[in-house]
Amino acid sequence: MGGNQNNLAIEMLKSAAIKGDWLCLKNIHLVNSWLPILEKELKSLELHEKFRLWLTTEPHINFPAILLETCFKVTYEAPPGIKKNMLRIF
Repeated sequence: MGGNQNNLAIEMLKSAAIKGDWLCLKNIHLVNSWLPILEKELKSLELHEKFRLWLTTEPHINFPAILLETCFKVTYEAPPGIKKNMLRIF
């Protein structure tokens, strides 16, 4: 996200929710002020039963608590040490 992609993201969200597609919005911590709009759009849509929305973010102090409370959370932490981290990359 970023670079004025907010309107495109909303359009893709609406389309995916209707069709039952999966949508991934990456780096939403970059558009923290836009997240209440995303939340309102999600509440206003009739969601297809197969629709899934994936959000990737880094920890942010101002991330909306409501989004955190209504989502399943998966965390990923790189393995400790440079060697293990490089092996994971390769």
